[in-house]
Amino acid sequence: MATFVGNIRDQQIILLAAVSVSGFGGDQFHYNALMDTGAQVTMISKKVVGEVGLQPIGHMSIMPVTGSPSLIEKYRARIDIPIGSQALLPGGTIGQQNILRGLDLEVGILPYEPTNYDVLLGMNFLHGFHITMYGNSYILSN
Repeated sequence: MATFVGNIRDQQIILLAAVSVSGFGGDQFHYNALMDTGAQVTMISKKVVGEVGLQPIGHMSIMPVTGSPSLIEKYRARIDIPIGSQALLPGGTIGQQNILRGLDLEVGILPYEPTNYDVLLGMNFLHGFHITMYGNSYILSN
């Protein structure tokens, strides 16, 4: 079983996510990702869309915390969690990278530009993982 152990900082779980074009098997681009168990859908920033070269496949409706439904563009993407060979990690450090099981899934465009992440991992991605949080740490495994 692949396992990743990380630290919770400022009440957030930020980890590295590799994003690529769904089903293509091409280049992966690495971004900071916020784990959000309260979000139903995984979402990506406009930066990710542009750099990865994703094409819209339609629209989806989301219900943000404001309570007003919003219609946003959706994309098909592959998201993996690198956990262990050389990779540039959040904060600019070099670490190991293996892949913790990823998924091809529909993602929405973030309706805002976050400052410390470009991928919001929602439950349509996280449902395939076991997450344990304790103190200021977490364990993510499949």
